Amino acid sequence: MSKPDARENRWEPTERWERRYQEVLDAAAIEFADKGYLGASTKDIADRLSIRQASLYYYLPSKEAALAAVCERGVRAFIGNLRSILESSDAPFAERIRAAVANHLRPLAEQPYADYIRVFLRHRHELPPEPRAVVARLAREYQGLIERLFKDGVARGELRGELDTHLATLAFLGLCNSVISNRSLPQSSTIDQIIDEYAGILSRGMLQADTRQRRK
Repeated sequence: MSKPDARENRWEPTERWERRYQEVLDAAAIEFADKGYLGASTKDIADRLSIRQASLYYYLPSKEAALAAVCERGVRAFIGNLRSILESSDAPFAERIRAAVANHLRPLAEQPYADYIRVFLRHRHELPPEPRAVVARLAREYQGLIERLFKDGVARGELRGELDTHLATLAFLGLCNSVISNRSLPQSSTIDQIIDEYAGILSRGMLQADTRQRRK
């Protein structure tokens, strides 16, 4: 008698389950952003969804699993979008850096996506070692893609040859994350105004002199 195919016993999520799972993650992201990871509970998440706490475990086995899932989704979209930006190799650096800044900041204009980013930035270090390592690997991948953007600019002669691309990457992350760390956007600026200003800050001083002249 042949052994049964293991795939026959594998549970496959339905579209309805996937929709509900997304709602659960959204609720978890909002609660973690509002109350902090330590301050929020699975009961808070369940209450936001108007379900029993026990029903929550059908989608997530623990609060730690909820944080891991929120953090992963908060960075995976960044990675996919940034890869697409890097593949647009014909675009000048100024356009690509603006697209990269927009990729990092535009989700702040829409809830609950803004909270996914804030939770990733503030609370990923509170994960247990194994899921924290997974999220850290994704964060390094994203940082590496940003640095590749600067390295491409140097290789194409658009940016100064002596530019330290690692420091430029840290400047990108520090500048953009300074906005994310706030619970709300500055009232004096729109998200597009912030993107334009930050893209200008990141490109001015890095461009080759002749490139700056052409932009005037």
